[in-house]
Amino acid sequence: MTVGSGGMLAKKNSYPPQGARCQKCLEYGHWTFECKGKRKYLHRSSRTSQLKKRLKLREEAVQHSAQ
Repeated sequence: MTVGSGGMLAKKNSYPPQGARCQKCLEYGHWTFECKGKRKYLHRSSRTSQLKKRLKLREEAVQHSAQ
């Protein structure tokens, strides 16, 4: 236990919970602040392209139901 301003505090577990993933390298078994790996690039669609795709799907659905 460590001493805090309000008295004794329980020491937090330093191990990541089961299934926790590092936000930097996307590996399991360590916290992000402990990471020695390089940041992995994750391609994500822009919000504009997501909205255009959704609009296109809706238009196709309307055309399909009109036929």
